[in-house]
Amino acid sequence: MTDFEVGDHVKFAGGRGEITKIEDRPNGGQLLHIYTTEGKLRKLPSGLPHIERIDSIIDRLAARQIDSPIHHDLRERATRLDLAYRYDRFLSLTNNRIEIEPYQVQAAYEILNSYDHRYLIGDEVGLGKTIEAGIVTEELIARGRAQRVLIVAPAPLTVQWQQEMREKFDRNFVIYDRETVRTHRNSHPNQNVWLQEDLIITSIDFAKQDDVLEALRNLDVPWDLAVFDEAHHLTARRGSDESIERTQRYTVGEAVAENSDALLLLTGTPHKGKSDQFYFMVNLLDPYRFGHESQIHPDELDDLMIRRLKEDMYETDGTRMFPEKNIEALGVEMSPAERKLYDDVTEYIREYYNLAQQEENKAAGFTMVIYQKRLVSSIYAIQKSLENRMRAIQNDAVAEDLPDDVQELIPRYSTEPETLTDAERERVEAALETVTVTLNQSQIQEELDRVKQLWRQAKSIETDSKAQMLKQFVDRILTEDPDEKILIFTEYTDTLEYLRDRVFAEYDIAQVYGDLDQDRRRQEMADFENEKNIMIATDAAQEGLNLQFAHIMANFDLPWSPTRIDQRMGRLHRYGQERTVEIRNLFFKDTRESEILNLLVEKTDQIESDLGMRSDVLGRVLEDVDLDDTIMAAIAEDRPTDEVVADIDETIEERKNALETVENEFLIRDRFDLSDEDDEILDVIERSQHGDVSEDDIEVLVREFFDEFGGDIRGVRPGPARAGGDVFQLDVPDVLSGDQVAGRYEQATFTRQVAMEEDDVDFIALDHPLVQSLIEFCLDSNRIDGQVAVKVASDGEPAPGILFTYRLGYVSGAGEAVTEKLVPLYVTSESEVSTRKPEFVDTLPPGEVGSTPTLDQLTSMAEDLHSIAEMEAWEQVESFADEAREEREREVEIKRQHAEQHFEEEISEWEERLESYEQQDEQGKDMSAPIGNAKRELESLRRERDEELARLEEEKHVTPEEPELMTTSLVLDNQPGER
Repeated sequence: MTDFEVGDHVKFAGGRGEITKIEDRPNGGQLLHIYTTEGKLRKLPSGLPHIERIDSIIDRLAARQIDSPIHHDLRERATRLDLAYRYDRFLSLTNNRIEIEPYQVQAAYEILNSYDHRYLIGDEVGLGKTIEAGIVTEELIARGRAQRVLIVAPAPLTVQWQQEMREKFDRNFVIYDRETVRTHRNSHPNQNVWLQEDLIITSIDFAKQDDVLEALRNLDVPWDLAVFDEAHHLTARRGSDESIERTQRYTVGEAVAENSDALLLLTGTPHKGKSDQFYFMVNLLDPYRFGHESQIHPDELDDLMIRRLKEDMYETDGTRMFPEKNIEALGVEMSPAERKLYDDVTEYIREYYNLAQQEENKAAGFTMVIYQKRLVSSIYAIQKSLENRMRAIQNDAVAEDLPDDVQELIPRYSTEPETLTDAERERVEAALETVTVTLNQSQIQEELDRVKQLWRQAKSIETDSKAQMLKQFVDRILTEDPDEKILIFTEYTDTLEYLRDRVFAEYDIAQVYGDLDQDRRRQEMADFENEKNIMIATDAAQEGLNLQFAHIMANFDLPWSPTRIDQRMGRLHRYGQERTVEIRNLFFKDTRESEILNLLVEKTDQIESDLGMRSDVLGRVLEDVDLDDTIMAAIAEDRPTDEVVADIDETIEERKNALETVENEFLIRDRFDLSDEDDEILDVIERSQHGDVSEDDIEVLVREFFDEFGGDIRGVRPGPARAGGDVFQLDVPDVLSGDQVAGRYEQATFTRQVAMEEDDVDFIALDHPLVQSLIEFCLDSNRIDGQVAVKVASDGEPAPGILFTYRLGYVSGAGEAVTEKLVPLYVTSESEVSTRKPEFVDTLPPGEVGSTPTLDQLTSMAEDLHSIAEMEAWEQVESFADEAREEREREVEIKRQHAEQHFEEEISEWEERLESYEQQDEQGKDMSAPIGNAKRELESLRRERDEELARLEEEKHVTPEEPELMTTSLVLDNQPGER
């Protein structure tokens, strides 16, 4: 007979596990039923030579099998780091390369503490919804709740998302486009392409293609988290007959929403005045919340939506987080030569714009719009355009000659210009500038003569009055304060070059435009922040530039896009800005386009003040207004400026009233106040940044491991270490390198401040593959024992005793979500138990542990003291789970009520239909088909209701897991003779 018993832990060839059953066999042997650590059941004969009983930690403790202090320390530290952020702390507050703001933590905290992590983040533009989504992503991964993440964004933002997740959170996402998908399909033709990577970014317009969408719908493994950026593009409408009209983009939303556990929808404009569209977007998050858009009320959105406006956000001292904006117009009188050029070029544009409209030549029409914009940008910009025009006429350029990629972009350029990248927009406009209206030879010659004359007029104007006004404005500011910073925006690179090379030639200028790569852009930003007073930027600088160290902005020209105007202001008017943002808009007086744009900005400023909103008002007010068409129609018809302005003013007033209705009746509005109810978030931040785990803990773990297993760490900066940290070369021990871990890191740092300043340095934080691999190694008892130690307590500490360190956790719902924490339980020889760990002065190596009365006493009491610790561990984990159970039951009950109401209404409606059909059938009308259909619908609804209610009932459960003993320490008095 063997000495195996049920409950024994054993190891065998190929694995280890616990004996759950012993079956006697007819031949006298035994069959062991073993539940393996991989969660499988194995049946093995007990007589196999390679099956061995593994001593439990308590067996080893009682037998005084002491482990190396280094191994014990590695195991204990690794366990603590592994569980540090599984409960009430934020990994992303210490693991990233950015400063995260309290209101961003608050948004993520609310989402992470919710039942199913399905939220609409509708924060006002400029508050950092991308960062909030990034925090949620990081935390779900850190807590073991997310492995597969999908981010869906407009095409221009996919690369930006990839860069932000890599640079700010050290996460490497793969962008799925046609080429990537083709490669994956070729290498694994029988596997769903969306299963071949875990972290994916794709564009909404790529995902809506038939084959790609079909693969998204048919996923066997759901997304742990899906994120939709600019989620207002997920549009569905209600038809006049109550049918649903879905756009292709919305069908992508449906496919992903049905196949994802957590779901975040991000948009700065959650409600655009169409209540049915808002309803269908919310429906993606919770299909049972509202039966119809008429049922939507802000109170019912509280656990589904986060929306903060800059106006409602306050610091700890009660002051507003976001300062005021002061917008002023700087009107410029044209010189007689400029006025004649403006009038002559506008007359030319009017004539050829009208001709393009008659011929239905859209491309040529766009060309004239571009010329009109460049005419009021700068004399130099229109001069360059006229040069291009001369060349195009001489080359007989027509729309059909445009490159294929430009032809493909033109429809989006026309209807959704915000979906183009800045580089794409410039490419389209450069190509369109060369397009001519098809004319006979004499008309072509006539146009060429006319353009040459206009070009000569432009070339002869030496002084640009608007540029002169800008120069005076800048000179005055820098004379008063030589350290001031001024940001100048223009729409065109030609104008930027003119301002840089001619107007501000004596200044050292920082610049950002479309063609700059990321490294150069970062350098230009750093130059502007540190030594240069002026930055000139095109709208390429709108995204990703946080310039709140400056507070003065001049718009040398205003784009004909409300969104772009808002985005420009958002570069300075954002969190961290401590001064009033001063904005000056330069414009030529008595020109339709400038007067219209200036009116818009002034009216927007007033509406923002009236509604208590700080950004994106212009875009929402002019949602359905095509400014290009409005301005060009006014020019084409030669309408008086006052008349056009009056029409737009009327439209704005109507839209303002609609916007007010949406704000008051449909949308939630969260106040964020660090001086009041939201100050608890500061405790979360403090706990996360200065709690159980620090940068030093990670560095000590890595250094101890490298010392023990043959790695090397050496400084690579000459001279003394810089304040705040240093940079090292890491030669990784052979036991770790391979797979995700490099053999060498040429430049690495443990210090977040260094990582934030130097992008090319590896940040060895908790979620770095090296640290994760090292932790995994240390927790594997086959590689590092380290479970039993002998420690010496400080004077005055209660000793002797035994310290038991437990991993406590609970499983919520259907067993998918585990929350864990590490709890020390110290039991003295007097059988008193406490969660307070004694202070230690030493850990003894096995060779120094002799036989003493105290040690003999402790080892003989090991099982009894362990029983006390075990009972306390169960009480702790029950209490831990009870807190979670109460909250989960509350949230599930809300979901249950919504689901019951939804199905009750749907079933009632179909029952009424069925009754009507049956009455008509009794009166002699053949209604067998509608009756059959109604019965099938009712059967389907009742089945879906029962399944949903059963699922919710299962989700309510919170089950404590059996406490897992990780390490033990025999604790001795700090007295001579106790060793």
